[in-house]
Amino acid sequence: MYIKIGKKQSNLEAKSINYNINLADGHEITDIDLINDQKILFTIKNNSEIYAIIYDIETNNITKIEQKNDKR
Repeated sequence: MYIKIGKKQSNLEAKSINYNINLADGHEITDIDLINDQKILFTIKNNSEIYAIIYDIETNNITKIEQKNDKR
């Protein structure tokens, strides 16, 4: 994945990021957002389930954010 990060359009820095977030079969990335210069938010969907992964560029750590379905 190649991502250009910068505060101004004319001052973009290219960063090469190689990381496998190991999506399961049937899971697909529906949106990618830049949180800040170090973190990227991936929105992922599988059937009716939607969750997010925050990827830290500097440390290569991922944090999964799951939606809790409260069926009462």
